[in-house]
Amino acid sequence: MEKIYLVTGASGHLGSTLVRFLKKDGFRIIALTLPGEEAYVDKDIEICQGNVNDMESLERFFAYTKGKKAILFHCAGIVSISSKENPLLNKVNIEGTENILKMALKHGIKKMIYVSSVHAILEEEEGITCEPQQFYPEKIGDPYGRSKACGTLLCLDYAKKGLDVSIVHPAGIYGPGDYRKNNHAVNSVRVLSKFPTPVGVEGGFDFVDVRDVAQGMIDCAGKGRKGECYILAGHYLSVMDLINSINEICGRRKISLCLPYRIVRPFTPLMEKVISLFSPKPLITPYSLAVLNTNGHFSHEKACREFDYRTRDAKDSIRDMIDEFTK
Repeated sequence: MEKIYLVTGASGHLGSTLVRFLKKDGFRIIALTLPGEEAYVDKDIEICQGNVNDMESLERFFAYTKGKKAILFHCAGIVSISSKENPLLNKVNIEGTENILKMALKHGIKKMIYVSSVHAILEEEEGITCEPQQFYPEKIGDPYGRSKACGTLLCLDYAKKGLDVSIVHPAGIYGPGDYRKNNHAVNSVRVLSKFPTPVGVEGGFDFVDVRDVAQGMIDCAGKGRKGECYILAGHYLSVMDLINSINEICGRRKISLCLPYRIVRPFTPLMEKVISLFSPKPLITPYSLAVLNTNGHFSHEKACREFDYRTRDAKDSIRDMIDEFTK
């Protein structure tokens, strides 16, 4: 039986990277993209225009699976670090995910990988956060994490119905290949590489290279277990570590002044409003700074154990991004 890959969100940072990796297998790839986003997808890939909330377009998308061993990667989703509620989060991340799950079960998808997020997981107050036994959307404060927790619960429910679906929870994704310039972490590295900052802020998070996540998803499709969750984390980087890694690669001096979060926090709502006057996607929001001051340590030991998940050095990722910016 012929093998075929279906990829939703194929024009995004992760989706487009995944497609480039899947091409190495030599099998047919069908990419679901919104109209006008084909430019961000490899020219050799077959495009099906549509979206996860349009059932007619999903019928066209899943029609490609007839008589084939189909593997589905569901990357489509809305990511938001804004303090404002975004109605698209639930529309796409929850309702859209349920539509995909219904179609996957209906059309006999051989294996499905759902891209959730570590933000769907209630972090441990101390120590390292691992894959949980339960998900509690109502306990998650931010709308994005809550929507991903709901999507995860839907996947677990469909696994009980018979769909072979595994869930991956990437940490903060960065790395080269963000051609749409939509990735918050990548945009932060881009700005900091061009405009040196004399001061940092307290906090940090786990960042993972998009290429490692893409390969992890492919390996999970081969060895990941039905109804199981896998954290795809990378390396914890403090804000100061990130800034000084950029400075080192750019041949600049390191900085040492770090502002405590308690001092910066009261000013973040105003900073978000001011920056939003010049950019539709501000780098600094109350939510983004709050995330940097949570635990932010995640274990990817389960993925390493079950499908040999591996990550590259953080400085290699940062260097590759900066090299891409300067081309």
